[in-house]
Amino acid sequence: MIDALTRKISELGADSYYVRQVSLSDEEIEVLIRRSRRKTMALHVSPDELVELRVPMKCPWAEINAFLESKLNWVAKVRNELANMPRREKTRFQDGSVHRYLGSDFPLRLVAGRPNLVMQTQGAIVLRCSKPEREPLVERHLNNWYRTQAERFFPLRVESCLQKFDESIPFKKVNCRRMKAQWGSCSRNGEICLNSMLMQVPTAAIDFVITHELCHLRHFSHSKSFYQLLSSVMPDWKEREKLLLS
Repeated sequence: MIDALTRKISELGADSYYVRQVSLSDEEIEVLIRRSRRKTMALHVSPDELVELRVPMKCPWAEINAFLESKLNWVAKVRNELANMPRREKTRFQDGSVHRYLGSDFPLRLVAGRPNLVMQTQGAIVLRCSKPEREPLVERHLNNWYRTQAERFFPLRVESCLQKFDESIPFKKVNCRRMKAQWGSCSRNGEICLNSMLMQVPTAAIDFVITHELCHLRHFSHSKSFYQLLSSVMPDWKEREKLLLS
């Protein structure tokens, strides 16, 4: 917690944050409070158990404290869930290590040679590069391959998902890149951006993320109208969301 907080503070300007210590069950924790241009307060607990509260620029401290106090039980619940989650082993990028593609696991087969090449066969992902013993190099080539596959695959899935909408969606373009903290995002100009690492999950989960972002082009918040539209287009979205997170 302290390490995560220190890391976050180092990224911010000296006047951009406040730290408040609160009592949570049988321990004291620190909450990072940041003022921003958002209109409402938002509380977030990250996987490293950093608790961050973002508030409007002119929000009174009395309201901030009251909001935080009302959410302490929720914070305790989330931190407990995170603490009990099984820790994932670090992904290895060596011959025989297992990597996922569209929901299926494949062993990685490394071959020394040029030019660089990655391809998925029926039984493996084959990667050829000059120095296959260097894991960072293998990782970079493999991630680039995921992105290339995504650039080909995502537009096809977007077109398929768009056909399920009865109403017009102001969609213009799909982009993809590797993102650390989210599967997808959208902008008011009609563009959606998808995480290239979605190529690791089943197509049904990819379609959920795409449909979720397309619904946001009509309803930008997670309002009742947003969920009504999502449910009408994809009635099984909750099952697909679980598939994405599994």
